[in-house]
Amino acid sequence: MKRVYLVDDDVDQVENMTMILEAKGYAVGSQFDDADLVDNIREFNADVIILDVMFPGDDSAGFRMARLLRQEDRFKTKPIIMLSAVNEEGSFPGKFSNKDIDDAFLPITVFIDKPVDPNLLTAKIEALT
Repeated sequence: MKRVYLVDDDVDQVENMTMILEAKGYAVGSQFDDADLVDNIREFNADVIILDVMFPGDDSAGFRMARLLRQEDRFKTKPIIMLSAVNEEGSFPGKFSNKDIDDAFLPITVFIDKPVDPNLLTAKIEALT
């Protein structure tokens, strides 16, 4: 069974994605902040990590979390999917896309726009695992 770990401050979003992924046969772990992030993901033994970009008080928390995870040997090559609504007009001064991914600034595997299309999400997870 593939294991997916979600990190998003939006409880409804996490609950919705958890239901969708569990219905597709995935084991799902989650948290709503960055507390003990590396330890929690290591303990869960995630195959794929899904991070939101913006958290209360930190509009780039997801970027920071991705860089933190990539510092760990165990997570250097784990797929990281970043969820973002920042590509919507007017919600962030800069726009991010898969062209912005790089090992130093944004070490993720792929962006998926919010609201998340369940079929796209599961297709990306399948393609990455």
